[in-house]
Amino acid sequence: MEFTTQIKKTLCCDVLVVGGGVAGFSAAVSASRCGMNVILAEQGGYLGGTATAGLVAPFMTCYDTKGEKQIIRGIFKETIDCLIKIDGAKNPSECRKCDSYSGYKLKGHLGTTPYDREKLKFVMEQMCEESGVQLKYHFTLVGVNVSEKHIRSCVFATKNGFYEIEAKQFIDCSGDADLCYLAGGEYEFSDETNQLQPVSTFMLIDGVDKQAMDRAVLDKDARGRAFMDIVEDEKREGRFPCGTKKVRIYEQMNGVWAVNMCQIDEPFDVTDPELVTKAEIEGRKQASVIFDMLRRRIPGMQNIRLLQTSETLGIRESRRIVGEYKLTLDDMLASVVFEDAIAVVASSVDVHTNGAVDYKPFANDRPYTIPYRALVHKDFDNLLGAGKIISSDRYAHGAVRVMPPAMATGQAAGVGAVLGVKYGTKAKDVDIAELKEVLKGQGAYLY
Repeated sequence: MEFTTQIKKTLCCDVLVVGGGVAGFSAAVSASRCGMNVILAEQGGYLGGTATAGLVAPFMTCYDTKGEKQIIRGIFKETIDCLIKIDGAKNPSECRKCDSYSGYKLKGHLGTTPYDREKLKFVMEQMCEESGVQLKYHFTLVGVNVSEKHIRSCVFATKNGFYEIEAKQFIDCSGDADLCYLAGGEYEFSDETNQLQPVSTFMLIDGVDKQAMDRAVLDKDARGRAFMDIVEDEKREGRFPCGTKKVRIYEQMNGVWAVNMCQIDEPFDVTDPELVTKAEIEGRKQASVIFDMLRRRIPGMQNIRLLQTSETLGIRESRRIVGEYKLTLDDMLASVVFEDAIAVVASSVDVHTNGAVDYKPFANDRPYTIPYRALVHKDFDNLLGAGKIISSDRYAHGAVRVMPPAMATGQAAGVGAVLGVKYGTKAKDVDIAELKEVLKGQGAYLY
């Protein structure tokens, strides 16, 4: 069956950003502040993606490996600073490892950022409006018009019919490389094993007795801090529904705690809507069972309340673009400083599997960098990607997929698109020196 339709309305802009998660938000704001006419198209009704609809928390570290210097700044730092002013976030400098804001972890999680999701929605929209971004909510990407290696427009389904948006440069921040996929571009999906990382359903609770929690864990080793004996006991009794081995909780703002324990262990195609539906139902079932376990077994949680489960799954791994360069684990372990580096990052490498997490420890204390070429799709003259879809191998992806690096790559993609429009060049041919200079002017940290 063929399906044809009439375009109800055509819009035009310099830069079109598809996807309003943290990467898309950063890309749109950075491009608009450079004087471009920017449209940000989002299929939902607000910004933030996994940070808001997915309840994923906290923002992971924005610091170097020693926790001494904040290395992810720019729009990420500006967003957090705005939240702090309205009691919507804690300063990451105050959140050190071993505390409740870091999930009581003894290793890693140094300089995380707890935040309030509703206030984050407000701050993101305010920053978009102030910079001149045109927000288009309830725009679902359904088609891409391509002429040879040049993208001409994107088609979106809305309640009001089909809209076409023409642009000079395009940025895919969809989280699943949807623009790349619909344009016929090359992408990667998992690796040679075809095993995707498990997806999660976050939930929010309150009523935690923080002092009781602190007393129960602060003098314990890593195993005791995660209540692993209790989880194993529940598994033996057949009362624990998934492969997670630890109690993973993070204090947020105003008495709210985020729980990251509901996990769909069986890998599946996260772009298949029928399988996603089943996973969402299963995630909520797990949330009910895990909530009951927390209330029964964990000190300080006898009076907790379930506030909310996430509207969307926390999808760790999906399609990744094939770029002009693929960032690799070896690059990160060697702390390569690329000539076209657009971000400096120290996020740890962790690839989740059924019942375990595969960590790749760094042999040195130096951060690593992300090259601009990993944002540029090799098949098109005017397509960039940002967030967890950038060109990387599976292990590099396991580090850069988290939200602070996603915001850094989004900001860089926004500036790269601006320079492509400004000089009429291909995305891959923009002047890297000028790109870096603009990023530094926007507050980004680079070597």
